[in-house]
Amino acid sequence: MTDHSELPLSPERRHFLTRMGALGAIGMTGVGLALPSGAKAEDGPRWQNWSGGQTAKPTGILYPDSEDALVRAVQGTKGSLRAFGGGHSFSPVVPTNGTLISLEAMNGMTRHNTGALTATFRAGSRIAQMGPALKEVGQALLNEADINMQSLGGAISTATHGTGRQLQCFSATVTELRLVLADGSIVTCSPEKDRELFEAARVAVGSIGILSEITLQNRAAYRLREQVNVMSTQEAIATLQRDRDKHRHIEFFAFPFGEKAIVKRMDITTDAPTAPVESFIDENAILEFAADSARKYPWTNTLWQRLVGMFVSDSERVGDSHEIFASPRTVGFNEMEYSVPADRGLECFQEILDVMRKNKVNVFFPIEFRYIAADECWLSPFYQRASAAISVHQYYKQDYKEFFRLAEPVFRKYQGRPHWGKLHILGAADFRQLYPRFGDFLKVRERVDPQGRLLNEHARKIFLD
Repeated sequence: MTDHSELPLSPERRHFLTRMGALGAIGMTGVGLALPSGAKAEDGPRWQNWSGGQTAKPTGILYPDSEDALVRAVQGTKGSLRAFGGGHSFSPVVPTNGTLISLEAMNGMTRHNTGALTATFRAGSRIAQMGPALKEVGQALLNEADINMQSLGGAISTATHGTGRQLQCFSATVTELRLVLADGSIVTCSPEKDRELFEAARVAVGSIGILSEITLQNRAAYRLREQVNVMSTQEAIATLQRDRDKHRHIEFFAFPFGEKAIVKRMDITTDAPTAPVESFIDENAILEFAADSARKYPWTNTLWQRLVGMFVSDSERVGDSHEIFASPRTVGFNEMEYSVPADRGLECFQEILDVMRKNKVNVFFPIEFRYIAADECWLSPFYQRASAAISVHQYYKQDYKEFFRLAEPVFRKYQGRPHWGKLHILGAADFRQLYPRFGDFLKVRERVDPQGRLLNEHARKIFLD
């Protein structure tokens, strides 16, 4: 076992989600800001998520830089308490009028085990930071999502995932958790120590305790070969049906009104890394221009989608896994994602397409289709069920509500389970039907937080109503 407690990672701040540089500077000292006596809420700190779709005016935002500071933050405040990481959740899992605790300063690897291929990170570590740190010790994550700016704690709390029929979500790779409970006590849990707490805390949407350290099962460092191809939507579906067991990773992004799709395949390779390709086209700039044009001039939407092949060309590259998994995403959007039984995934996808076309939904962003393996995490959308995850998106400057209102009944028709960090309208009564261990989860939650201090309005709806 090697200790890395003196090797913190410097957070990458492409997006500092609170948009409050002063708070960030203060936060690194382990203190925070709160409203002075007599001040009005509008004078206090504000928070918003990555897309701007969720906002909050808490009484204070605290930035602990160690577990001891986190304990002091919990014990030194009263009322509702919610923690946040990268702010990449689209659902209202963070907002509270109580106290917010940022885990941004609690980042970095603390230890690793070479023989077992495990590593322990502080919960505020961004996924983007973890790849290079793991490579230094000969390890790599088993899988990653295509956005890597989430915090590890947030990814675990919401069962965030990548793609791969034999690969599980982040939460299923956890071997041990260290949490600070609502009363400030510290607990460590694993399959061998307080198994019920461990199973509940692996996917808890921030309602069991505030994650401090997370130990993950990894694998030896590896390279991936990525192949990207643009084809018709029907060709993409046929490719997926033909090749879904042939590749470690396969997914597609379908543009419903242009009959175009981008298919991505990735496989482990020992080939040498390819040189970076310099492109004269900024794909994010093109995406924003097209999305904004379609918003302002809906009649251009089909045209823009048909032109996808002009801006995204067939390509192939090889690199370290953490370099290949992630795609830079600088264009804001809001998202809904449901996971349905894998064998009905394409059927559900086709029905979503039909609904969009029938209702002439004005959306430029594509539909994403992925496969994920089953796991045993009590509140994982993939609990004991191999799944197809289908994601719909809307440009952040457009109202997503009508579009998602049309899509959600289709997902529910196929017994879909929503991603905890993405938009949905379900409540506790729905989740009792969707999750066989939901009642067991609630018993553990009540045991460790009987006053409901870690619940905000959204969490009360999904766990208590």
